[in-house]
Amino acid sequence: MPQRPLAGEPMKRVLIIEDYYALADIESLLCTMEGHEVKVAKSGSEGLALFEEFHPDLVLLDLMLPGEMSGTQVLEKIRADHGLEPKVLVVSALVNPTTAPKLEAFGNVQTLAKPFKIKDLAANIQSMLAP
Repeated sequence: MPQRPLAGEPMKRVLIIEDYYALADIESLLCTMEGHEVKVAKSGSEGLALFEEFHPDLVLLDLMLPGEMSGTQVLEKIRADHGLEPKVLVVSALVNPTTAPKLEAFGNVQTLAKPFKIKDLAANIQSMLAP
């Protein structure tokens, strides 16, 4: 059962940076059903622009993005400009036993390999947004 924010508790903000529309829609629906405010970007540069105006609590980040910025470059920029906040969940087919530790070394990062089960995505989001 979804955990909705308690009365008076602010909604958590989730920024989804994902170019695959169907997956972005699923991630967005899942977060919205959990009571979170969601914005979606389809590229790294769009994601960084939305990041600056939206100030998310959690970023769901794909690594393979169209345009000039990869997901890894987006993560590097977020950490360089904002330190260890917000939390980042890297959701990508490039996540494997070799890449996961390198991504997690950025700090406050968890990884989830594609393809994944929706319940695993939901559990990751819930644990990362828990107080």
